[in-house]
Amino acid sequence: MIVLLRCKTGAELMQPALHAFPKQQVVWTIALAALTNFMVSLDNLVVATALPTLHEDLGGDAGNLSWAVNAYTLAFASLILTGTTLADRFGRLRVFAIGLTVFTLGSILCAVSPSLGFLIGARVVQGIGGGVVLPLTLALITSVTPPEERGKAIGIWGGVIGIAVASGPIVGGAIIESFSWHWIFWLNVPIGLGVIALSRMHVPESFGGSRKIDPVGLLMATSAVLLIVQALIRGPERGWAHVTILGGLIVGPLLLVGFVLWERRVSEPMINMSLFRNLNVSAGCVSNFILNAGMFGPAFLLTQYIQLGLGNSPIEVGVRLLPWTALTLVISPFVGQLADKIGERYLVTIGLLLPGVAFLWIGAKMSDSAVGYGSLWLPLLCAGVGTAIAFPSVSSAVMRSATPQQAGMASGSSETFAYVGAVFGVAMVTAWFAAFGDYGTAASMAEGAGPALVGIGVLSVIGAIVAVLVIRQQKMVAPDHNEAFETAG
Repeated sequence: MIVLLRCKTGAELMQPALHAFPKQQVVWTIALAALTNFMVSLDNLVVATALPTLHEDLGGDAGNLSWAVNAYTLAFASLILTGTTLADRFGRLRVFAIGLTVFTLGSILCAVSPSLGFLIGARVVQGIGGGVVLPLTLALITSVTPPEERGKAIGIWGGVIGIAVASGPIVGGAIIESFSWHWIFWLNVPIGLGVIALSRMHVPESFGGSRKIDPVGLLMATSAVLLIVQALIRGPERGWAHVTILGGLIVGPLLLVGFVLWERRVSEPMINMSLFRNLNVSAGCVSNFILNAGMFGPAFLLTQYIQLGLGNSPIEVGVRLLPWTALTLVISPFVGQLADKIGERYLVTIGLLLPGVAFLWIGAKMSDSAVGYGSLWLPLLCAGVGTAIAFPSVSSAVMRSATPQQAGMASGSSETFAYVGAVFGVAMVTAWFAAFGDYGTAASMAEGAGPALVGIGVLSVIGAIVAVLVIRQQKMVAPDHNEAFETAG
């Protein structure tokens, strides 16, 4: 008889056996994480739809109104890494519940806002809670699912984003027309309270590695993200040469470099930089940046073009964008299961390539003249298929490569790249639109949107090339959690 020693990988050694978590507990964790993801993702999209109504009720010019969205974005992006760091130290479920409490409280404050200034402050509170909560939804899922089944769970998580993106303008328009803008915030309250209660009963607690706090690293990372994001948000309006914008774009990256150098020398780092030696983690984070830039940038432009240029209501805009946005709900869960079998390399590549080709096509058409919706729906469908493939695949590439102890820092890093990418995409298309077009007519809007969409298309194609060259294909084989030795004779 020949005795074969089977060596477990680091992820297997750190991952508890699947049967350590009852199936009901796993199902509850995935369901509550997905519901929270839906609520937080939907909120910003619905608020963007409500801006004209907020202007009528609370006043304020376009610049002030934009901060009802921007204040949330700044707070959210700045708190992602902080939230995951605290969660790894003090317990992911505990910090998740605290973050969701803050988000729910912020929703109540938004709902009762008597003025635009009060609403902006309340949106900061919401953003703090959302920034803490959203990456922890991925970390909680990772903590209860083994690597060989993680893609399916993340596919469900990603599919929920599709529901939020697809339904955001429609839900927002319907609530505002049927009730009032206050109810887009009141709806978060029962959902938030319900998830808090159910998660305390059904979701297991988990921790990361070190329990010590790195205050210097925390301050450097938070400040760097805050400076970069505020510069990208305010740059198109204030001008890229403005001292606060230029300073943010210079000092922010320098702080990030300093953060990396600091983390490599401290004994208890906020983020263990060895995580990024795994090419799937590094490429997954970069792909997440490009994916979100390639979605939120075009969404910002096309929503306005279809509404203002082609003369559609907000609800009609939402319906016309469904070929692009609704497919994530249908495709992503199946893509997650496929990733469990074949890995993420080619899925991420296809997922970035299809939107790239679609927006290159739309941009080229718009650069010549204004186009009607009849020329948009097919490339939007192509982009929708790609986005539905990319969302779960990119997250799975990162989270499958992380041990349960690394789940917090992996999800926090990935979501920070994603959110900065979304802000970068909007800033990029806004700058290009302003350089080549204006809001005067459909034709002048197309003149500005065309070059911007071509730029986004090029960025997405570059992302696809990086993915196919860098992401390592992994054969997904379920580990035997009960036997370290196998015999053959």
